Amino acid sequence: MRLLSRYVGLLLAVTLARAGQPLRAQVTPAVRPIADHHVHLQSRADWELFNAQLPFVTLPNDLDRVLREFERGWQAADNKIALSEVFAEDGILQWGDDWIQGRPAIRMMLVGRAGGLRMRPQAFETDERLGYIAGAYGFYRDTTWVDQGRYVLTVRRAKDAPWQITVARLGNTTPPRPPDRDPFSAGDLIAQLDSAGMRRGVALSNAYMYGAAYRRIENEVARVRAENDWVAEQVARYPSRLVGFCSFNPLKEYALEELDRCMRDPRMTGVKMHFTTSFVDLRNRAHVDRLRAIFRSANARRYPIIVHMRTMNPAYGRADAEIFLRDVLAEAPDVPVQIAHLAGWGGYDDATDQALSVFAEAIASGDRRTANLYFDLAAIASPGLPAATTQLIVRRIRQIGIGRMLFAVDGVESPGKAWETFHLLPLDSAEFRAIAGNLAPYLR
Repeated sequence: MRLLSRYVGLLLAVTLARAGQPLRAQVTPAVRPIADHHVHLQSRADWELFNAQLPFVTLPNDLDRVLREFERGWQAADNKIALSEVFAEDGILQWGDDWIQGRPAIRMMLVGRAGGLRMRPQAFETDERLGYIAGAYGFYRDTTWVDQGRYVLTVRRAKDAPWQITVARLGNTTPPRPPDRDPFSAGDLIAQLDSAGMRRGVALSNAYMYGAAYRRIENEVARVRAENDWVAEQVARYPSRLVGFCSFNPLKEYALEELDRCMRDPRMTGVKMHFTTSFVDLRNRAHVDRLRAIFRSANARRYPIIVHMRTMNPAYGRADAEIFLRDVLAEAPDVPVQIAHLAGWGGYDDATDQALSVFAEAIASGDRRTANLYFDLAAIASPGLPAATTQLIVRRIRQIGIGRMLFAVDGVESPGKAWETFHLLPLDSAEFRAIAGNLAPYLR
């Protein structure tokens, strides 16, 4: 019976191929990639950074009065009239999955209800008439804070009048439980690779997150160094299977110093930069000059580079790739440069295709700046992609060349599952085998 089903499957595949239909794997592919070229390790310190709350702040007296009246009114069952008076006449209170509007309705819904609500402010802003307060709410069990959720109060006032709440929203949350170990260490990565039948892994540091443009981190430089050192220690446990890439925000004053420090660490193989998180704008000349200095320094020491090239610029596309090719990539002619996500940030949209087309054209024309250029395929394929999109992806892959394509996962799925998902692209079996066998030069 098994032999018959294999024969029927083969016959169907041949029939589809002759009809010009793309073949799609319906079973686990037998060929397995040699390496995952894009994996982020995560330390406990990194987990705490991702799950950190904003620090608590002190409110001006007039705003603090609003918050404390709301808090006192919520705590006392017989104080709901006072609570409703904190609201504007047309104020709105979130109640479960709905809204209650107006003081009478708010008073009616809250009467008889009591709870030990405490409100701790984390951010606020006001002008002459309007403002907001945002923070955490919960209660104390003895001396331990029990976090229940987040709130946002929007407020307004007439001239010379006190602030009143116009909208109060309280959202429940279940705070994540701190791990008792590093959430994703080298040992975890090795276990994943083993389960997928893969031999090598490229472990990327998340140190650039400490320099994210939207965060304010105390002792930032020390924490960037500590995270890079942790990744170096992790990959050193499996030197025949893993390589490590340090990272940082390339726009920071300490970027070149940290690059030099990493290049002197024999446990590290290269550097990873994440333009989105670092708020790099390739159309900003000062940003480009900083990138050029980093690429130039890495090239001088033959230090491989991985770059998440897509930026936050909503107009990202062809112009950005042209700048990167002309002004940045040209500074590193002698080292492998790996562009993540086919020049996007996962998935595949028109902006990604515009950027990728620049490199496809440059490679086709024999542009020497692309001699050591590679692309990883992390998070490109996914169920539900339109057929026209999958065909466009494959056309670009073939334009650029199968030999420049590096299989990668980026933690979206397990490596084995990601390889199955990748087979949703209408490549042929020889192309899948070639990509599975590709290794970046720094892994050879």
